[in-house]
Amino acid sequence: MFERFTRRSRAVVEAAVEGAKAAGAREVRPEHLLEAILVEGQGIAVAVLAQLGAPTDEMLATLLRSRSRRPGELDEGDAEALRVLGIDLDDVIRRIDGDLGGDAPPRRGHLPFAKRSKKSLELALREALRLGDGFIGTEHLLLGLVRSGDRVVLDTLAAFDVEPDALRAAVSATERRRTG
Repeated sequence: MFERFTRRSRAVVEAAVEGAKAAGAREVRPEHLLEAILVEGQGIAVAVLAQLGAPTDEMLATLLRSRSRRPGELDEGDAEALRVLGIDLDDVIRRIDGDLGGDAPPRRGHLPFAKRSKKSLELALREALRLGDGFIGTEHLLLGLVRSGDRVVLDTLAAFDVEPDALRAAVSATERRRTG
């Protein structure tokens, strides 16, 4: 399947692996793939997101802020309430991460892909085939991420009111061709 990836989409996957390693992650998660698409900053995925009102730099900042938050965790309102009591939630989280090895040195060697990341890549192929494309570009990677249902990815898109159906329609409306 990797032979169908454009040069740019291969670079995104490789950057996701490096980004996950640099973050000390144990696996490459879907948010690492989204981050790599945004950091790469070129291609149809980024152009479509900008067209839908999700500028790359703002979206990347939102992703980085929300990446460590999981359902059931404290939100900004909770953080403000704690601040009133003199407790800095970000400082508490940093200390906990440090105690649990969250600031571990980057991993070396092979870093596995999370199950949902593998599924996202598989769904990227399906999206390419659905669109009649014989290649997998960044736009297909983005559609695969959305279709996989990853909460961090979907929450990041939702912060910019980017709906999955609108994203799919915008990608379908673009002129796509294999570009490297």
